[in-house]
Amino acid sequence: MNFDLSAILTDAPRDCWLALNEDGTKLVAWGETMEDAVNKAKASGVDEPLMCWSPDKSISRILGARR
Repeated sequence: MNFDLSAILTDAPRDCWLALNEDGTKLVAWGETMEDAVNKAKASGVDEPLMCWSPDKSISRILGARR
C-alpha cells in the first residue's frame, strides 16, 4: 500500500501529538499529551493508533517506526 504521509499531515495541528488510524492513512485525533490523543482516537473507534509528534516548526526527523 502506498500513501503520501506529507499530504495527510500538511494541515495537521502543530505542537501536539497526532493519532493516525492503524494503517497510517488518516489523521483521527490530536492532543496536548500523547494520552489525550490516544484516548480521543480510541473514542473515535481506533484502538491502536499510530502516534507522532507534530512540532511547531517543520523539521526533518524520523520519529519512530513500528513493525
